[in-house]
Amino acid sequence: MATSRSSSMPVYFVSHGGPNLLDDHEYPPTEPIAKGLRAIGDEIRALQPRGMVVVSGHWEAGASSLQVNGKSPLPLPLIYDFYGFPDAYYKQQFPHHVDPQLTRQVVEQVTKSGIDIEAVDRGLDHGAWVVLKKAGLADAPFPIAQLSLFHSDSMDAHLRLGEALAPLRDQGIVIVGSGMAVHNLRDLFGPGGSRSGGVRPYVEPFDKEIERAVLAPPAERRQAVAALADSQLLRQAHPTLEHLMPIHVAVGAAGQSQSVTKMLEAYQLSLSWSCYRFA
Repeated sequence: MATSRSSSMPVYFVSHGGPNLLDDHEYPPTEPIAKGLRAIGDEIRALQPRGMVVVSGHWEAGASSLQVNGKSPLPLPLIYDFYGFPDAYYKQQFPHHVDPQLTRQVVEQVTKSGIDIEAVDRGLDHGAWVVLKKAGLADAPFPIAQLSLFHSDSMDAHLRLGEALAPLRDQGIVIVGSGMAVHNLRDLFGPGGSRSGGVRPYVEPFDKEIERAVLAPPAERRQAVAALADSQLLRQAHPTLEHLMPIHVAVGAAGQSQSVTKMLEAYQLSLSWSCYRFA
């Protein structure tokens, strides 16, 4: 793996969107979403990490067990886990490195926390590769391992998962949670849904609830993020919770990090693209 700086690596939460994020006409490089994601990618490259562990809302393992890819030294084909898009998106590539040593580090660290985890061979799903490609991290010099979520809506379990990963930061590993700050596709594509009508009324208020929780003082941050479970807007913003859980993993991994920066804020219909850095 590549050499790293001796300081602890930051943690990121990114909002990843669909494969059309890669369309420069729909998401121009000079506009806030693409520009913000590229700034995150440039920052990660400049850190010269030894590796990256990414958790995506598109991979859930067991209710109390996990999986991590990279068991073998060569990347497997990408997973095109999206439907109804033009053929060109199913031909996209994301060249990247895999290192079984990084996978073993993840397994060792998670196992220390008493969590059952298995190393497997699996490609990156679009919750990982699409946003990393938009961020300019194709052919990055460091290996990338993808870790599953639990198949569970437990915010506490995912906070504890992040806490289990936190020591990797001192080993030169960047941790990235990839989800969406607000993710309600039913309001776009479901019965009665529409791709018009402007930003839905719950999007900004729930995004601001996340912001207040994430920017809370370190001693209060964990409880504040766990309390999102009681938000009256939760099931409007997230009819299912798998795209929210990566922010709990990120907050858990951030621990007592003093510096939290909202690196992107953008609203689109029933989505929020907010992204954060914890350092």
